[in-house]
Amino acid sequence: MPLTEREETVLVTVARGRTNAEIADELHISLSTVKTHLTNLTSKLGVRNRVEMAMWAYETGRMRS
Repeated sequence: MPLTEREETVLVTVARGRTNAEIADELHISLSTVKTHLTNLTSKLGVRNRVEMAMWAYETGRMRS
């Protein structure tokens, strides 16, 4: 299942080490919405946590050096 544009954005911010509150502030969305995106990402990517999510982002080339 493809990621939405917003999920891609949240994924990148997670990979950069941002907290949920920082993501909400940076993207001008509620904390609840951040948590919803993280739940969706966890399911879509088949990962268990933020570390695996970040690794997936790097391994798939979503993070540029």
